[in-house]
Amino acid sequence: MAGRILVVDGVPTNRITMKVRLVSACYEVSTASSGAEALRMARLIHPQIVLVGASLPDMDAPALCTALRDLPCAADLPVLVQASGADRVAALRAGATALIDAGNDELTLLARIRGLMRHELGELDGPAPGLAEAAAGFAADGRPRAVFVADRPATALGWRLALRDRVDFSISVCEPEQALAEAGSNRVADLYLIAADIHQPGDGLRLLSELRSRPRSREAAVAIALRPERAEMMPVALDLGAGDVLPWDLARPDAAPETAMRLQAQLARKHEADRRRHETQRNMRWAMTDPLTGLHNRRFALPRLAELAAEAQEHQGDLAVMLLDLDRFKQVNDLHGHPAGDAVLAEIAARLAVTLPEGALLARIGGEEFLAVLPDCPARTARRVAEELRQTVMAAPVILPQGCKSAELRVTISVGVALGHGGPHLLPLDPEALLASADRALLNAKSSGRNRIVMASPVIAA
Repeated sequence: MAGRILVVDGVPTNRITMKVRLVSACYEVSTASSGAEALRMARLIHPQIVLVGASLPDMDAPALCTALRDLPCAADLPVLVQASGADRVAALRAGATALIDAGNDELTLLARIRGLMRHELGELDGPAPGLAEAAAGFAADGRPRAVFVADRPATALGWRLALRDRVDFSISVCEPEQALAEAGSNRVADLYLIAADIHQPGDGLRLLSELRSRPRSREAAVAIALRPERAEMMPVALDLGAGDVLPWDLARPDAAPETAMRLQAQLARKHEADRRRHETQRNMRWAMTDPLTGLHNRRFALPRLAELAAEAQEHQGDLAVMLLDLDRFKQVNDLHGHPAGDAVLAEIAARLAVTLPEGALLARIGGEEFLAVLPDCPARTARRVAEELRQTVMAAPVILPQGCKSAELRVTISVGVALGHGGPHLLPLDPEALLASADRALLNAKSSGRNRIVMASPVIAA
């Protein structure tokens, strides 16, 4: 199933019709005939979207929105509300995510649901986990920034005039080329309001696609303004990534309050998505980082080693894998205490990190054991780098914390180096074999006196 949807409507035929439409699109659908039942179902099934009809026997749609927002399990739940007249603005003020017009066709409804599902499930294209994009540029007054792009500057200026006193974000008017140029810089906006047709039919949707494809602007909120004769473009705009589609006459005195609320709702969803994405990235960094040294840990390092081995295979490159182990580290803890051991590990990790060349992977994979992986590194270079690491570690004593038996301590390391070479006519490089070879070389370095480097025989995919 694509996701769980709760349909709330007091009219049985409406509920049945909506359920049939959604089930045919492979959604898992539950229904409720009243606000009270909807609140009970929300606690029970944890839906991903709630669709609220216009005919509830015990409360109106705005009241249900408010009650849903008060539930811990539904505080950020997308709620689509079918409303008319004054109830539209009231529903938005109560926390509705978007409004459904009674005349919306099935394609438009499903496109809106797909957009909300992508948002909730994190399926929108984005940077690799853990790689945060630059934040959107704020206005000089510190408020979020919106950019309006219309068919004529006068149209966008009219939108700004009608909305600027109703919203808490600044508004700039741009040409499409300027909006794209800013999307490649730190001037990317938090919110874009774009006419579907600017100079040519559909070029506003092309601008939307371009913004969604740019790393700095892909997370911005986007609303599309659509002329009534172009209503068939609404599902297209939603599927391309628009968060909402507004009527062309959005600046009319009777429409401006609703427009302002809908744009504010898009901005709020954008900021909530930013918060969730940054929290996920932070948690992933914590899960893949050694807290003592700040280096990557084994959970990150081993899959990354496999990736580097595959790249060396594809590009017929050399790959050097080094295992580095602090000599007689157990004595550090036994004689000077664990605070001294922690200080030694943190300092040596820092020395290794600044000595390795750019592009190398460095991780702490055991108590006192480190892994370094160097792409495009032939044997002679690997030997030189390993020697630089050994010399850097022993060049100066490590300062120990106060209260330790000694004020400082000299430390050495032993290094085992394995080398691999990939090629299109060779069997794939085996990262586990490279690690095992480096480990055997490290054991030889330890057994032959420590504080030395042992080069293993090359591991060639053959």
